[in-house]
This record gives sequence, C-alpha cells and structure tokens, in this order.
Amino acid sequence: MNIKGMGSLATVNYYNKIASNKIEKIDKVKTSDRIELSKAGKVLNDYAVEASSYDKAAKVEEIKNKLLNGTYNIDAKLTAKSMLDVMKEIK
Repeated sequence: MNIKGMGSLATVNYYNKIASNKIEKIDKVKTSDRIELSKAGKVLNDYAVEASSYDKAAKVEEIKNKLLNGTYNIDAKLTAKSMLDVMKEIK
C-alpha cells in the first residue's frame, strides 16, 4: 500500500513564505522622531545665548559701585515696559 501525504510539505513551505514576507514588511516600516520648539522656546533660547556671551561680573560690579555711591536709580516704568515688551514678543 502506498500512502502519499496531503501536501503537508507544500503547506509548510507556503506558510514559511508568508511568514517571511510579514517579517520583511515589519522591517521596512521606519519611524522617525521629531522635535519642534515653540516660538516662546526659540525666544528663550535666543536670550540664553545672549546671556552666555554677556559679561555678568562686570555688570554686577558696576551696580555694586553705584549702590555704594548712592547713584543707582531704577526707573520702574522703564523696567515694566521692558518686561511687557518681552512678554509680547514671546506671544
């Protein structure tokens, strides 16, 4: 008696072919990350760059000397206006 298989080898080969195609498709999908800074973030970054190049020690010494001499005057309106201008620029 001669018994032949029902094509199980062909079925296994077909399954392996489909499985390998799925793996290739998964590998082909590429993802990428992206970071975007808001306008406010860009402005703050610009201020940080400017501040790093600013000679803080000299400015602090100048203010200390003015305070000791009694010649340091603060214009509150000018300070408030500058703060508002910065806030408007960030929006």
